[in-house]
Amino acid sequence: MIRSILKVFGLGLCWAFGGGHYVYSANLLGIAVSEKPSDSQAQTPKVVSFDKKSVPTNPYMNLSRLQQTPIPPDYSIHYVSNVVELWRALAQVKKMSGSGAIVLSDGMYQLQKTIYITVPNIMLLSKSADPRAVILKGRGMQRSNRVENLIHVNASGFILDGITLREAGNHLIQIAAEQNADTPVIRNCIMQDGYEQLLKISYNKNRPEQFSDAGLVEYCLFEYTQGIGPNYYIGGIDAHGIRNWVIRSNVFKAIASPSEYIAEFAIHVWTNASNNIVEGNVILDSDRGIGFGMRQNHPNIRYSNYGGEVKNNIIYHANNGDAFADTGIALEDSPNTLIKGNMVFLAHNYPRAIEYRYPTTNNVMIEDNQTNRSITSRDGGQARLKNNNEALEKVGILSQLNTRLGELGLLE
Repeated sequence: MIRSILKVFGLGLCWAFGGGHYVYSANLLGIAVSEKPSDSQAQTPKVVSFDKKSVPTNPYMNLSRLQQTPIPPDYSIHYVSNVVELWRALAQVKKMSGSGAIVLSDGMYQLQKTIYITVPNIMLLSKSADPRAVILKGRGMQRSNRVENLIHVNASGFILDGITLREAGNHLIQIAAEQNADTPVIRNCIMQDGYEQLLKISYNKNRPEQFSDAGLVEYCLFEYTQGIGPNYYIGGIDAHGIRNWVIRSNVFKAIASPSEYIAEFAIHVWTNASNNIVEGNVILDSDRGIGFGMRQNHPNIRYSNYGGEVKNNIIYHANNGDAFADTGIALEDSPNTLIKGNMVFLAHNYPRAIEYRYPTTNNVMIEDNQTNRSITSRDGGQARLKNNNEALEKVGILSQLNTRLGELGLLE
């Protein structure tokens, strides 16, 4: 459900969320800030700690490309072939307090309501391991007066493998960091045509100690099948409050706004996020590619993004007339971040391929990237630049792009 009013100008964002508003506070990072909280926000900030030892690990980080996520031996297994059996299996697994795998036969599963995952360690797998053969379809990519996610995850250990999600009135999947929904795995899936961001990780800024940790998203296709989105409030992965996630080897296509304002990034990591890796993805014809951070004003936002790596991604935007075509990679209020080995080719007129903004973006390394536009500081951002090439030719990136797409095998 859209609960925010967004006005986006270039890469700036003014956002009223849940009836409140943000006043930026960075003093927890030891940065002097002149802004003062408004009366409504005049409160003692809740200290957000980041202890790497306390973050769980994900046991599925090293599966091979064609390997389906294995079912642990102590899980119950439920085979289904239609939507009635699917709901029955979900109820059975919930009654058993989780730790169950639901294996879907090929077919279309028409969902009239949201699947809520409220117990831990639930797996949804396709029997064939072919996401084009098993489809969970919502009520349509259209504005709705009710929440219409296909899947809403409130518990840890959720796994989705080998399934297409399509046509929802809100998000295809929402994962609740505010419920400590840790170690989710989404792999070998197709995400198409959500009215809002396709994969959303939500976060409650008034409970800032609650995160989603150690998630994995790999070998997935995120796309708007008509070549453009239904409105501007869209994105591929919109991730708040995540720590130690890995987002790799995915394809994002046509995350582009049709009117009014710019769309969100194909991959956006922000709001007390930290130490995440975005690697080896391909982003095609999307308004903005990869974003770490976004300037926010709230006493409980310790950092918009801290640390992390953006490496070996390929971002290509043709001169296709998209009205809001923008930058390839952006850091905002994102200290201690690495941008390395990426290729960014913008055939439109936006002048910056990689940009780093605001004084809180510091101790940043940008190296070994190839672009056809500039790598530039904005609004006082600081970074060390090393061995970057700003003269990338179209023939060079198309060769690498075709090779990468062939390796991933995600586009028909």
